[in-house]
Amino acid sequence: MSVRAGLVGAVVGSAVLLGACTQGTEEGRSPAPAVAQLTWERVALPGSLAPETLATTTDLVVVGAHGPGRPRPHLLVGPDATTLREVALTPRSPYAFEAHWFGITTHGDRIDAIAGARGGAHGNYRWSTWSGDTKGVAEQEQPFGVFGSYGAGDLAGIAYAGDAPVVLGAWQSQQTGMDVATWTRTGNRWARVPSTGTPLASTAQELADARVVTSRGDGMLLGGSVTHLAPGAVEVEPVAWSAPGPSGPWARVGLPRTGDSGTAEVQGARCTGDRCLLTGVTDGHLSVWQVDAGTPRELTGIPAVEIPENGSVPSPVTLAGNDVVVAPTASGSTVLRRNGESWTSTGGPSGTPTSVVTHGDELWVVTSDDSGATTLWRARVA
Repeated sequence: MSVRAGLVGAVVGSAVLLGACTQGTEEGRSPAPAVAQLTWERVALPGSLAPETLATTTDLVVVGAHGPGRPRPHLLVGPDATTLREVALTPRSPYAFEAHWFGITTHGDRIDAIAGARGGAHGNYRWSTWSGDTKGVAEQEQPFGVFGSYGAGDLAGIAYAGDAPVVLGAWQSQQTGMDVATWTRTGNRWARVPSTGTPLASTAQELADARVVTSRGDGMLLGGSVTHLAPGAVEVEPVAWSAPGPSGPWARVGLPRTGDSGTAEVQGARCTGDRCLLTGVTDGHLSVWQVDAGTPRELTGIPAVEIPENGSVPSPVTLAGNDVVVAPTASGSTVLRRNGESWTSTGGPSGTPTSVVTHGDELWVVTSDDSGATTLWRARVA
């Protein structure tokens, strides 16, 4: 099945862009020079499919989508926007036929994914895991207690540690609140790795929360926050956790933040070799951290982008050797590009960015609007 890319201009005016990227001059943040605007093209998917999340293989773009018919989940792959084709899906459990994609990861031509649909008396998510390749992907039906049942939290993502897929989520702590939880797979069966007694566990003084998982060579990196509880005070610190393999052992990496107080958390992460770039929010403004073999640092000179309330910054990507961040703003989105220690900015597509990948010299972005409707965009980056 082929897809035509509709030419829909979504260029944001320079005045709006500069207003979004130069609000305030807090420590560590500064205005960024604007560069030539990108021309955004809307990629229209077949059959009224709505895009949800993106991934890439070596040569292909992978689009997770949701349709009006049953089964509702769809998966599209292709070398470009005009030749996307459907991947055969095999749902097995009842909720898999209604599922939305929450995360897709690839390793060569392999594809692994997590999806969920609300159901049951309390409307909780009923999770499903999927595995296959670009020819076909099937649900790996699991016993209900693997990802559900008493004590279960939501799933947050999936990534490979080497060639082993790992699912990130949350599970009730033996002490207080929820622990950060991970699941590994043996054959077709997933099993939760105990977090008790590890840096992923919450305590009465510290509540751990991971929002993103990404590959880091044969290991993984998680990003999120730790909420410190003290009499009369609550402090939220940005944190990463790293492990050399799919089952740990885990080490907590505290991240610096601008200023001495307030709330900061990691929301996106991407690693290239041992070097990881993390995106998130500090007191309502964009923050970017770098974690490598040296001391973790918050990058200075980044544009002063104000993130809307409850907004989330997608994981960064790499394009032509440059780091690229697509951040939400009050007026839509902005694209920030890092070359060395300097940054430039240009207008992003309309809507709130939720998923970002690079493919060749193109930037692909899924956005959502206030009604929840989603759109897939692409732009060629010189």
